[in-house]
Amino acid sequence: MFHAQKVLILSVLLLCAPGQALAQNPTLKTLMRAKLVNSQRLLESLVTADFTAIRRDADALSQITEKEIVSWQLGVQPEYAKQATFFVLSVRGLQEAAGSRNLDAAIHEYTTLVSSCTRCHAHVRRAKTVTYEPAARR
Repeated sequence: MFHAQKVLILSVLLLCAPGQALAQNPTLKTLMRAKLVNSQRLLESLVTADFTAIRRDADALSQITEKEIVSWQLGVQPEYAKQATFFVLSVRGLQEAAGSRNLDAAIHEYTTLVSSCTRCHAHVRRAKTVTYEPAARR
């Protein structure tokens, strides 16, 4: 139940965030780089079927993503909300698959995660309206 509430809250934050037309700033680039590095590390963990590492990598992605999502300012863009939700759900699925030592489920979730990343970045490139504002500055 907690997971469903968390996804709902993140989805509402995504849909209600006010828009700003700014290019990706250095802080957002840092977050995106951290997500990329952790996603690459996650691939290695999957290939070696290291479930402890899969869980660690998924947990790291979850922490980065929560910080990113609550801080992004993007107008009501259904495609962004959809892909961000897929990403969050995939990370949670990876955490669950690691816990149950289910490699097939983990591979499926990783594939969905990568798909959401590439689709979201394609959307952002088309929209060019993404910025990051740390919560402390609001």
